[in-house]
Amino acid sequence: MIYGHGDDRYQYDIDFKANFSSNVWYQKTSKELLQYLQKQLSEITNYPDPNADELVEKIASHHQLKTENILVTNGATEAFYIISNLFFGKKASIGIPTFSEYEDACERHKMQITYYNRQDVVFNDFKEDLAFICNPNNPDGFSNSLPEIRKLVIEFPKTTFVIDEAYIDFTFQVGSCVSLLDEFDNIIIIKSLTKLFSIPGLRLGYILCNAVSRKKLQQYKMPWNVNTLAIEAGKYIFENYERIFPDMAVLLTYCKSLQKEIDALDGFRVIPSQTNYFLVKLNMPDASKLKDYLANTHQLLIRDASNFKGLNQHYIRIASQDPQKNELLINALKAWSIYQ
Repeated sequence: MIYGHGDDRYQYDIDFKANFSSNVWYQKTSKELLQYLQKQLSEITNYPDPNADELVEKIASHHQLKTENILVTNGATEAFYIISNLFFGKKASIGIPTFSEYEDACERHKMQITYYNRQDVVFNDFKEDLAFICNPNNPDGFSNSLPEIRKLVIEFPKTTFVIDEAYIDFTFQVGSCVSLLDEFDNIIIIKSLTKLFSIPGLRLGYILCNAVSRKKLQQYKMPWNVNTLAIEAGKYIFENYERIFPDMAVLLTYCKSLQKEIDALDGFRVIPSQTNYFLVKLNMPDASKLKDYLANTHQLLIRDASNFKGLNQHYIRIASQDPQKNELLINALKAWSIYQ
């Protein structure tokens, strides 16, 4: 679904006042990181490390794992395609609604897909070779606890669980599954640096798994899949992780307030989320119309969530910004209600 994701500003000739369509950290890229990358520009005259070995070492140190547990990828999305390629022609399970690239990757590699309700994952009877679990989930923020994921991994040892933790740092409600890697071979964890550190244009993510799985996945990865600037960004991030880590508590406070204000408006019902993003159900099936109205009339961009499997034109997704920008959205939604 190349053109179906959020942050589709390229489709509009509009100078947007605020972008609520993307789940990326709202304060943009760290100035320190940008300054560092500017100094690395001359390095693009050389090929990057084909396996990003220096970055792998820093990731391993950060997670207290071995380098053979890590594979750096061109964003989290490449990871899904590499993994599904390894399971070519087999069966996959996907909880919906969720990130569409799981489905696209599986279809690309001729996998037979079974769908289930994402919120019912702990009740699902997994018989497939591969199961994708976005935790916390995109687009609704629903999450499962570490004990719940552990129970699934134990109960279904023939299923390999792919846990997408791209948004794990955007909530305080759930812990990472990294600790399960020492116990089980049927778990693969996907991490993303693009959302938390606001570098989606660089495309940088990584896979955490056991050494055997990593060796197999390596065979399906292209050499030089991650560019020099992305590698340098990753190295800088892990060298300065604690210092440049965003203040998530502040953003989540903003998001709670925004959810409350939107839920109080006529025609809008918020589906509560403990992340920085959330779904809103509209009384009328006007998601695409509302998106165009907000873009063209108020220069605000939201996510039309109707193309998530399991959702429809009643749903939009919003990612919180700062209070000033959130107020712009509230006022625009009030105006929409009158306009309708």
